Amino acid sequence: MSVATYLKRHTNHNVVVFSSESYTAYSQCGLPFVLEGKISGFNNLIVKSNDALMGMGIALHLDTLVNIIDANNQKVISDIGVFNYDYLIISTGSRPFIPPIQGRELKGVFPLHIMSDAIAIDKSLNNTSRVLIIGAGGIGVEIAASLVKRGLETTLVEALSQVLPLTLDPDMASLIGNYLNSLGVRVITGIQVESINGSQHVESVTVGGEILLAETVIVATGLRPNVDIAGEAGFDIGPTGGIVTDERLRVSYQGEFLDNVYSGGECAQVIDLITGQPTISRLGSAARRMARVIGENLNGKISNYPPTLSPNVVAVGDLVAGQVGITSHIAQVNDISVVSGSSKGLTRAGYYPGARPLHIKLLFANEKLVGAQVISHEGVKERIDAFSLAIRMGATVDDLLRWETSYAPPVSGVIDPVTFAVDDARKNMEATA
Repeated sequence: MSVATYLKRHTNHNVVVFSSESYTAYSQCGLPFVLEGKISGFNNLIVKSNDALMGMGIALHLDTLVNIIDANNQKVISDIGVFNYDYLIISTGSRPFIPPIQGRELKGVFPLHIMSDAIAIDKSLNNTSRVLIIGAGGIGVEIAASLVKRGLETTLVEALSQVLPLTLDPDMASLIGNYLNSLGVRVITGIQVESINGSQHVESVTVGGEILLAETVIVATGLRPNVDIAGEAGFDIGPTGGIVTDERLRVSYQGEFLDNVYSGGECAQVIDLITGQPTISRLGSAARRMARVIGENLNGKISNYPPTLSPNVVAVGDLVAGQVGITSHIAQVNDISVVSGSSKGLTRAGYYPGARPLHIKLLFANEKLVGAQVISHEGVKERIDAFSLAIRMGATVDDLLRWETSYAPPVSGVIDPVTFAVDDARKNMEATA
C-alpha cells in the first residue's frame, strides 16, 4: 500500500491492488498491544481507510486471490478476472510457519500474523483463563507480556535454549526471560511441544511430558516468505526462500532482472551488510524504505536499496530489547571472529528519580563495530539507531572511544554506559592480542 499511495501522489500510473486479506494499510506490529488492552481497538491500527485509498484513485480488491502470474504476457489472473500490467509489484509478505504438532487443527489454536488472526484470538481470550504460547521470538515474548497483564495465566514455550533466539545472545536473552518470569509468565525453554490435546477444542498441551492446561494456544514459531505464486510464475527464489531481487528491488526471472517487476517486504530477498549473505528483513520500517525505492524507480529515478542491518526493538511489557547487526551466533555461522564488550549502567544520573538499569553488549570484528544489543526500560531505540549509523559508517573501537555523548541528569549519566562497553571491548581485544 505504501507503493500504491506513493505512485498516486507522484505519478500518473493507474494502480490496482489485490489482497487476500479483509483489511489493508494497518499496523501488524500493534496487534499484541490491542490484545493487552493498551490500545483500545483494532480500528486504531488502521493507517488509512479503504475509502481514503479508493478516494486516491487506487482500485482496491480485498478478499481477492491472484492465482496465476503470466510473466510472458504481463497478466495476472485473479478470482475476479484477468488484468494486464505494465509494472508488477509483488509484496505478498509472509505466512506463519506451523510445526507439525499433533492437535494443531483443534479449535482454540491460532497463529498471530494478520488482523483477522488477532480478532479471532481476542474473541477466544474472552472465554480463556489459561493461554500457552509456542515460540519465544519477538511476537511470542510481546504477546506473553501482553496477556499476563490482561490477567491470564500465561505460559511461553521455546524449543531452543533461550527466548529471542534469533535476536539476542544468551546472556542478554536471560534478562528478558527473567523479566517475563517476574511478570508472572512461566517461561519454558529447550523443550518442544509434544502435542496439543482436546476432543474438538484445545484443553491442554503436553510439554516435555508435562500436561499444561490451556484453553487458547497461540503459535508464534516464525514466518516463511509467501512466494508460491511467484515461484510458479518462474521468478527466481533464493536460499532464504524469498524472491531474488537486485539493489533496485527488481525481480529476477530465470536469471535475468526485469525492469518492470519489483518486490519488497517480507517476501523479498535482500543482502545483509555484515555477512554479505542473502537475508529477509521482516521489519515494517524496512518495508517502508523498500516501498520508497520501488516507487522512485517507477517514477523514473534510479533508486537503490542498500545492504541491510535491520535494526529492531521489541517491547516486552515495560522492558525494551534492541539489536542491530549480527549476534555471536550469526558471527559463528559465518566464520566471523568477534570480540565483545559489555556494560551495565543507568539510564539517568543515579540520584535522579526513575533511573533504570541499562545493559549494553557490543560486538567487534577486526576492531570494527558489527553488532549491538541494548536492554532497558528507556533509551534503547535511540542507542540502537546510533549504533546502526556507526556500523554503517564503519566505526572502529577507537572511534567509539572518542564518541562524545550528551549529559543531563534526567536522561543520562555523565559518562554514557556505551563508553564502558567500548572500554570493555578494547580491554578484551588487548587480552587476546
